[in-house]
Amino acid sequence: MKNLKLPFTDACYEMTEPKVQRHGDVALLTFHLVNYGKLPNRSESVLARWNSTEISCRSDGKWKIIHSHWSYIRPEVKQQGS
Repeated sequence: MKNLKLPFTDACYEMTEPKVQRHGDVALLTFHLVNYGKLPNRSESVLARWNSTEISCRSDGKWKIIHSHWSYIRPEVKQQGS
């Protein structure tokens, strides 16, 4: 799993559009994550966008994440003339 993480320096993260759905002792959190930073040996900044889902369960009065899923959002391609 470590190989999937980009080695950003000067990293900045922003969570957007969070939505929580709770059903008893189970909660579903969906959000978009945008992260910015620089990669080693490169001067320009890099932007990555992710769709994120996390499922939490309450046990003994404490909420714990039991599942997390991240998928990369492909960059939008602009058509000529748009």
